[in-house]
Amino acid sequence: MSELVIRRLDPASDADMDGFQDVYAAAELAEDPEVGLYSREDAVAMLTSDTAELFEGFGAFVDGRMVAESILMGSTRDNLEVVTMLLWVHPDHQRRGHGTRLLAATEEQAHSLGRTVLRTQARVGEGLQGNRLFAQRNGYTMAMTEIERRLTFPIDLELLDRLAAHAAPYHAGYEIRAFVGPVPAELRASYVDLRNLIVVEMPHGDLDLEAGRDTLEDFDALERERAEAGRTAVSAFAVRDGAVVAYADASVPGGDSKHVDQYGTLVHPDHRGRRLGMGVKCAQLRLLGERFPDRHYIQTSNAEVNAQMVAINEALGFEVVQVYGEFQKRLA
Repeated sequence: MSELVIRRLDPASDADMDGFQDVYAAAELAEDPEVGLYSREDAVAMLTSDTAELFEGFGAFVDGRMVAESILMGSTRDNLEVVTMLLWVHPDHQRRGHGTRLLAATEEQAHSLGRTVLRTQARVGEGLQGNRLFAQRNGYTMAMTEIERRLTFPIDLELLDRLAAHAAPYHAGYEIRAFVGPVPAELRASYVDLRNLIVVEMPHGDLDLEAGRDTLEDFDALERERAEAGRTAVSAFAVRDGAVVAYADASVPGGDSKHVDQYGTLVHPDHRGRRLGMGVKCAQLRLLGERFPDRHYIQTSNAEVNAQMVAINEALGFEVVQVYGEFQKRLA
């Protein structure tokens, strides 16, 4: 039997990155033929990122061919014990122990970095119960479930008009601004401050997390990374007294992709109860429909316990397509 070789990936190597994209795409499409894939350019931009984020990629090789891969992701400024891990095994090489061995090696690397809490996500819907069993066999417990929903294009602009009009009286005195591309200079500082809250404001199981500590310089680096990957940001903000108090941001991939990734939606705790979430979502979707009519759908995911955001997405017409398990493991 050929030996399994596990090593760190080199983002400057065409062979490594071609193999990475091949394994990732094959594994994702095997579970969801309509999945919106991240591109090879996304992977290179991520692994060469100069943001305040940890990104490390690993490959498992048999006879020089990559058969499985993993990524470690986390902040280098906050929540320093926590790291997110993603792992894929090529469908042609599953059930041979490659995933288990790569998982163990990736956990060892996480531990060497001082990370003691590993989080990961996997589809656990109909026909995919094996993902849950794999996680449980390796010591992971499911902290919560997330539901992926998609809204197909063309966007129903009349529905957006009705929902936005119904929400507008609740947030009189707030300005809703939607735009394509970089965040305007005068809004960047307050937007970064609000983004830093999402890790503690979104459902996160039983983990004791702290707010993010990203700086303006970190956000500048993030925008450069997305530009290098060929992505275009589409955002909508609610602004009060010159500060961003709610946002919905999405990313439109370049290349052959036909989907849109919803990245985040958050209303500051001090400004909730004014239907700002609906306001920014309607404004963002309208702009997406006008500027990117060739897209097939926009995808988003929410924890089942996030009832308010789930209700907004359902009202907008998003439909359930996948169920994900959010798993975590505490290392000794």
